[in-house]
Amino acid sequence: MNYFEPKNAAERYSKGRPYFHSNTISHIQKHLHLDKKLDKALDIACGTGLSTKALLDIAVNVFGTDTSQEMLKWALSQDKINYLNAPAESQPFSNNEFNLITVCSGVHWFNIDKFLVEANRLLTNNGWLVLYDNFFISEMQGVESFSKWYPEIYLKKFPAPKRNNSYNWSNDNLASKNFTLDKEEEFKNQISYTKDELVLYFTTQSNITAVIDSGEMTYNEVEEWLNNELTQFYSADNTRTINFGNWVKYLRRNN
Repeated sequence: MNYFEPKNAAERYSKGRPYFHSNTISHIQKHLHLDKKLDKALDIACGTGLSTKALLDIAVNVFGTDTSQEMLKWALSQDKINYLNAPAESQPFSNNEFNLITVCSGVHWFNIDKFLVEANRLLTNNGWLVLYDNFFISEMQGVESFSKWYPEIYLKKFPAPKRNNSYNWSNDNLASKNFTLDKEEEFKNQISYTKDELVLYFTTQSNITAVIDSGEMTYNEVEEWLNNELTQFYSADNTRTINFGNWVKYLRRNN
């Protein structure tokens, strides 16, 4: 199942996903020692364009691709961004066309071996493939009980669909794909949410999309359940700061 193709899921994604990408792009800029903008950058699995928009800070020509037409319909409109519908493993571009390829919160859905072969084809010599993810770690500042609620209540009711989280990212393996893992880093992003905003964020998760697609619950039923559950963590009209985890992998294409 493509968890990002349903129309309702794409619309919720466009409205409910946090914008943390500029922070990650600043890390990329620092690690790549960019004192001027790159010529061409490609964002694969771009979704509604949040991660693609951020690339405008470090690249002159920016492209975004995704397998979901519905997500692309919600992609942010920018004169310098070109969006296309394409799978990660088969991109509609020439060889050695890009200085940088990014993937945000998407590589775990790919056939990673085939994707790395394709990324190698697309990148210039010593070009960069940067993979990163902003993920929910159930840390609500000042509310310790939330850290238990998420795995013990939420994830038991809405289990996460299977992902490819066990890929071998060692340089021994990557060498056969013509890449070197140059660096990995981890940090946190802080997002402030009202209860309604947090409810909307949860309904963007593939966990919820899977339940809706199966017919087990409707969005209205999910929202009602979440509102009831999250009331214990909020007082009227207040906001809570949520910590999201963020990891980055910097892969350099070999000559």
